[in-house]
This record gives sequence, structure tokens and C-alpha cells, in this order.
Amino acid sequence: MLKPNKHLDPRFSVIHVGGLILKTLKDKGILTFDELLSILRGKIDVKVKEVYLPSLSFLFLLGKIQYHRKIDSFELITS
Repeated sequence: MLKPNKHLDPRFSVIHVGGLILKTLKDKGILTFDELLSILRGKIDVKVKEVYLPSLSFLFLLGKIQYHRKIDSFELITS
């Protein structure tokens, strides 16, 4: 998923969806898992669900987002 090929629609790549996640969290602040997915579905398409979890994992591993377990929400790390 990170490496595009000729059959991949660029809108559904992990890097593109990850960028939209970062932009959305920067604009809106803390969002729940479902709220963030709903916003991305509106911006891209319903098929974004397939790449949503890998994109969140990618951003978490890079240290760009933080997950709050008690409120099931994500927050942008600004440092």
C-alpha cells in the first residue's frame, strides 16, 4: 500500500489518506475514530475504509498522532 503500482488509485494510497488525516486533525482537533472516518468518507469515497486503519497505523508509527484509549479518539502531535 505504501508503494503505488499502476493499478492503485492515488486517492486510496496510505500516504494520501494519511495526509488528509493530518490536515483534518489539524483543523478540527481531537476526533473520535468514527468521526474521522466519516469525514474521510465525505472527502474521498466510501472505499477509504479499506486503507483507513493502515493509514492510522502509519501515522502512529511515525509519531504524528496520538490515540486516547478512554475516549477512543485521535489527536495530532504538534512538536
